[in-house]
Amino acid sequence: MFPFPGGLFYGEAMTGIVIIGGAAEAHELARALPGAHVRLPTRERVARRWPGPVSLGPVTADWLRDSGARVVVEAGHPCDVETAFAVARAARATGLPLLQLVRPEWRPTRRDRWVALRDVRAAAEVIPARARVLVATGRAALPGLRALRAHVLMRRIGGGQAPFPLRRGRYLPADGPFTVAEEIRLLRRERIDWLMVHNAGGPGGWPKLEAARRLHLPVAMIARPRRPGGPRVASVKEALAWLRMHNLSDG
Repeated sequence: MFPFPGGLFYGEAMTGIVIIGGAAEAHELARALPGAHVRLPTRERVARRWPGPVSLGPVTADWLRDSGARVVVEAGHPCDVETAFAVARAARATGLPLLQLVRPEWRPTRRDRWVALRDVRAAAEVIPARARVLVATGRAALPGLRALRAHVLMRRIGGGQAPFPLRRGRYLPADGPFTVAEEIRLLRRERIDWLMVHNAGGPGGWPKLEAARRLHLPVAMIARPRRPGGPRVASVKEALAWLRMHNLSDG
C-alpha cells in the first residue's frame, strides 16, 4: 500500500491529482475532479472540452515532478499498454501512488459469433483469404495484418490522404459516433464478411458489435494486452472511492 499524501480534497476543489487521459472514463473523472490536471499522451481524435487544466505530451518522471503531482490515475485506452507501462515506470521512479482505471471487457452472448485471438497477427490464422474485413483496431494495428490475405477496410476519422499500408484494402472516411442502424448499413454496403476489434469494452464501440450480431457475422475479438500490476478499479465511482479512502486514511 502506498502512503497517500493528505491535502488533496478541499471541498469540491482538487489539487495534486493527475489524470492520464485516453479513455472516456478519464473525461468523466475529470468532471468529478475539476481541479485535477489532465495529461494526454497523444492528441485526441475528437477534441473534448475539459473542465480543468490539460497538457499534451509523454508521461515521464521529470514531468510528474514538475507538475506537482501527488497521485496519478491512469485512465488511458484499455488496450494502450504502451502508455500504461510508461505511466507505471514514471510513478515508480517518483514514488507516487498510482491507480489504474480500466473499464470491463465486453462479454459475448449466445447470439454472438466471436473468435478470441491473442493478438492482431493471429487473425491470419482464422480469417479466410478473400474475405472482406472491417478492421476497427486503429491504424497502429495494420502492420500486424500483412500476413492476412483478406480485403481490409478501416475507417479513417478526420480525413487525410495517407496511402493504405496493406496490399489489399482501403480507408473509409467517416466521423462518428455511429448508431447500430448506420453500422448495419455500412456492413451491408461494403459486403463485410468479418469484423475485427480490440476488446476495448464500453459503449462507444458497441454499435458495430450489435450490428455484427444482428447480421450473424463472425467477429475476430483481439484480447487486451497484459497491463502493469498494481491497484486497479473498473469505474469512475470506484476511482473516486479509492481516492477518498486513501486521503482519509492519512488523516
